[in-house]
Amino acid sequence: MTFELRQLRHLLAVAEQGSFGRAAAALGMTQPALSRSIKLLERAVGGALFVRSAQGVTPSDQGRLMIARASDLVRAADDFDRAFVRRGGPGAGQVVVGAGPYPAETIVPAAVARFAAAHPQVRVRVVRREWDDLPRLLRAREVDFFVGEFSTFETEQDLDIAPLAPHQVYFVARRGHPLRRKAPVTAEHTFDYPFVALSRHPLRVLEPMLAKRRHDTRRPARPFPAIESGTLASVRRIVADSDAIAALPLPPIAEDVEQGRLVVLGTEPWMSTRYAIVGLVGRDPGAAVRSLVDLVREAEVTLTREEARLAARLVPERSARVSAARAAVPANG
Repeated sequence: MTFELRQLRHLLAVAEQGSFGRAAAALGMTQPALSRSIKLLERAVGGALFVRSAQGVTPSDQGRLMIARASDLVRAADDFDRAFVRRGGPGAGQVVVGAGPYPAETIVPAAVARFAAAHPQVRVRVVRREWDDLPRLLRAREVDFFVGEFSTFETEQDLDIAPLAPHQVYFVARRGHPLRRKAPVTAEHTFDYPFVALSRHPLRVLEPMLAKRRHDTRRPARPFPAIESGTLASVRRIVADSDAIAALPLPPIAEDVEQGRLVVLGTEPWMSTRYAIVGLVGRDPGAAVRSLVDLVREAEVTLTREEARLAARLVPERSARVSAARAAVPANG
């Protein structure tokens, strides 16, 4: 039996998305075309690869075996492509970049937009994941590099880690929130309200927040965070329509603040990002990947300048001093 690499990518997409509709959208094809492709694979192997239900699709026993083998083949083909086809220049091929929740809303899309304009023959795929899942994808060769929080794995020897500048994040709430009259606020002020998170918090942020809560015995304990929501749009909607509080960087919410939908309440010195551009030690990613990495660095510089302008205009006075002091510290990621 003969399989095309394209069909194996279709198989992996359905397995990852758990739905033919979502997989078709991710692949940029119609659902009927994707269904035909999978049916051809099933006919070739003589059995069903997925079990269909109202909730979606899950791999059959035969499907799980084929998915494991297909992953190895697709990964090997992608490595071959990087090593030889793309070595001469970023003229064609594909770049897959992983992004943590905050970079996925800021510097990564800015860099990808410029890259797409400069290299129209190269397909770019952005894989958004929680920061602690990205090293696994990198080691499995499912992404060429990623941009994300690195504080929990900065000593791991197989990772090539290039720290970026820290970025302050701020407590934000809806217009008319009871805490607006107390701005600038600190972490202790927020404990009376639900906290909504865009991503899982690393220990370096979680520990000081929970330590402050343990010292505050006047209030009943709330779960922290009370709400986890995977997109910036959903976090903004939840905050705008409730008394929930979130911690977000300024650039993605600047328009909401300027138009009065959200207000900046304050910050803490330890409330900042620690991003890095992370690749594998000893792996030559190819010219296209190097070009996109350079654009991520340029987007980072632009973001830092934009943040300084926004902080001067939108942040309460005491918190602005915290931000300025933070910006004066040499970047360590």
